[in-house]
Amino acid sequence: MRPFRRTLFIIPMLAFLFLTPCFCEAQDSAPVPAPSKGNKLAILSTISHNTLLIKTIRSDYVQTRYTAMLKEPIISKGSFVYEKPDRLRWEISKPGPAGFVVNGEKTRRWIGNPDRSEPFELSREPAIRSTVEQVFAWARADIAWIEKRYRITVTGDGNTTLALDPLSPQEKKYIRSIVLRFSDDLSRLRSVRINERGGDSTVIAFENTDLNAILPRDIF
Repeated sequence: MRPFRRTLFIIPMLAFLFLTPCFCEAQDSAPVPAPSKGNKLAILSTISHNTLLIKTIRSDYVQTRYTAMLKEPIISKGSFVYEKPDRLRWEISKPGPAGFVVNGEKTRRWIGNPDRSEPFELSREPAIRSTVEQVFAWARADIAWIEKRYRITVTGDGNTTLALDPLSPQEKKYIRSIVLRFSDDLSRLRSVRINERGGDSTVIAFENTDLNAILPRDIF
């Protein structure tokens, strides 16, 4: 299970990418104007507002990992499905199929064929638990919970770049920072970079994102 757990651990904040204004195009609310430059409270308020509009999320992702041990980057692909309040399906399709599902109190995971998934205890899997907790926290727009675990700063000119530094001693062992770069009006995400303590880094891009779609009942 080590490769699966490591892949999950280096992307603990993927949920943030889905739940920020760059993906929020809800039809039942007027667009929120971009906050004034450098105003972190206004940026977080915008995030909080828009997350409350999201009921379901479905998206593909491409993850490119750069490591000093290899000349060429490692590319992995997968998909992510979420439904409020407590349903999450996370899949890795490349380089090898793997994934996990959280459906309320029920959890299962697999390597290879998802039809051969096995139950597991979330409390014993810190990498998966970290991912799940943060997905649900952002979905609840629980900014206070998030700020207890990350130091969030607005960097560079204006409000287009957010840096998140982990406060947890356990997470700080592996992750130095997460940098999010947005367009000037915060309407779209330009890049996400996860910087690890050892010098390696990961860049993540999302494709085919679908918000508030009706999901098949058996997907969880």
